[in-house]
Amino acid sequence: MTHVSLRPDLRTAGGEVSDIMFKNRFVGTLSLVFRESDRIAGALQLEKEVLDDAEKDEVFDAVHRYVDSLLDALQAKGCEVMVTYSSFDHVIASEREAEAYAGVVSTEEDFDYDTDWVDNDTRLEDEPPGEQNDFTMADFELVLVGEDEDGLEYHLYDRDEDFVAEIFLQVEDREVTGTVYWMIEPDEAELDIAADLLVLDFDEDEVDSFEIAMSFDKEIFEVIQLTHEDLLAEEEDSEVLWSGDDEDKPYTVMLVRDDRGVLTYEIYQQARGGLPIGTATVDISERQLTGFIDFREPGSTDDRELIATLLMEELDKEKDYSALNLSMMHNNRLIEEVLFETENVH
Repeated sequence: MTHVSLRPDLRTAGGEVSDIMFKNRFVGTLSLVFRESDRIAGALQLEKEVLDDAEKDEVFDAVHRYVDSLLDALQAKGCEVMVTYSSFDHVIASEREAEAYAGVVSTEEDFDYDTDWVDNDTRLEDEPPGEQNDFTMADFELVLVGEDEDGLEYHLYDRDEDFVAEIFLQVEDREVTGTVYWMIEPDEAELDIAADLLVLDFDEDEVDSFEIAMSFDKEIFEVIQLTHEDLLAEEEDSEVLWSGDDEDKPYTVMLVRDDRGVLTYEIYQQARGGLPIGTATVDISERQLTGFIDFREPGSTDDRELIATLLMEELDKEKDYSALNLSMMHNNRLIEEVLFETENVH
């Protein structure tokens, strides 16, 4: 099992910046620019303070495989990515981004500020109460950390990459039982999200029921029980995910977050009931929109094109735009890059 993942930070039609995560810790940055059917160029910065030599080699091999897959997807003829393995000197960042780098460089004085970049109207502390805790499944990551004949062990991380729950499950006779041990006191939304993520990790054709206990501060305060009939009922009630005459469509796309010009959508498959099969993130700050779809399963080219078309229909409700450039991802690996022009679908 790989310990390395790439977390997209910025994507455009001609480039991308990704955070490199090793065992859910930030260890560096991959920056690439590319021209389709031509070449890829960029840099990989690995943080020496948090990676030993063996870990560095594992991270490098994973990033190398990712760049190779991107090279194939773009059909580029050449590639040059410079790799550095050292401590950060300093980071040039606006005030809004300073907090994100606080754990990477040692002191606040390490930042070079350009005050023209500062936007005092969008500071986090000015957000109305309650908006900062509007969690969705996209805010959490479920990681399988152990597996043997006796059961499975997962770790659950929140959107700040904090370790918030440890989970132990057993599978026997098509029944899944276990306990979620919370490090924080969860609310109802977080309980539902944790249960949904666990259910989604199992093949629906191989499991008939789930019994998941929720524990905090050494006490079990809730037990979530789901049977195969419950899951079927969710499918029958899934019209809440579909509108109007769209009930015959195999997929639906729902807006779940608007973060100052970056929209997040959950993608649902009618056959899977209330569980999302992917998450789309789109930057609508320009007339040519850019974004990516992170699929739980890669699916077929036809399915991905249909989902992209449905996403464009939802984007039509938010903004007039000229084109949409999408990166199709699965397990942090690029499947394909596609460019949709609005004239083709409007």
